[in-house]
Amino acid sequence: MKLFKLLFGAKDEETTSERLDRLETEMRRLQEEWTDVYAKFRLMHMRVAKQVQRLPESSEEEPQREEREGQRESNLPGLSLSPRLQKIQQEILARRGNRSVPTKVGE
Repeated sequence: MKLFKLLFGAKDEETTSERLDRLETEMRRLQEEWTDVYAKFRLMHMRVAKQVQRLPESSEEEPQREEREGQRESNLPGLSLSPRLQKIQQEILARRGNRSVPTKVGE
């Protein structure tokens, strides 16, 4: 291979300074690319960390929220019922209320 180069010579061989400039340019591009990748990674890592931090907080709030919703539903009976069904439901609740009052035997 060396003999071939000596006989015919390499016309497109770049000089040392041109090669150095090309390698420096490629190195700068590579550094910029990895800087961008690292910035994106950090951003994604911070988002995941925030979600992990919020997870225990949200799991503690869920049962409380469900209890409050259950209480609201029990405080508003018949909210989505027709007027006729609301009247029937009120009568049923009134009867149930009368059952819960203890009566003395013999009265």
